[in-house]
Amino acid sequence: MRMLGVFILTACLQAPLAHAQAAPDPVLPGQVLGDPDQIARLMAERGMPVTKGTDVQGLPMLESRVDDMLFNVYFYDCDTLCRRMQFVTSFRLTQPMTAEDANDWNRNNPFGKVVIADSGDPYIEMDIGVAADGLGRKNFDDALDTWRDVLGEFRASLTQ
Repeated sequence: MRMLGVFILTACLQAPLAHAQAAPDPVLPGQVLGDPDQIARLMAERGMPVTKGTDVQGLPMLESRVDDMLFNVYFYDCDTLCRRMQFVTSFRLTQPMTAEDANDWNRNNPFGKVVIADSGDPYIEMDIGVAADGLGRKNFDDALDTWRDVLGEFRASLTQ
């Protein structure tokens, strides 16, 4: 009987703890979540023009420019909020990019990934995870700066 009492006491103490862990964290000021409208607003505040739309699967998509380069932001794993977003742009080249050149870029530039289309034209992608508690505003601003740097560095590498 004594063991039953210990078991019941242990179960009662664990139940509130499990419930408390399952409760979502409140949204904090400055927190950037996977909300395409919030992302669009923050990009516009940074001087990037934004057009909202949807991709071929009906998921949210943003179109914007950094410097004079057009890019898209695609959102994935969306329910109320999206868990991931991907910044993507393409470059049209007079000569196809080789797999060796793309591999060299990817090896030396960890933040922007080059993918070669069937045409030989490169696409630059940068993934950002915003699942659960999202990013802080400073981290998101840093991601936008990183994206700008990646695009500029890639464009410069094409002229070398």
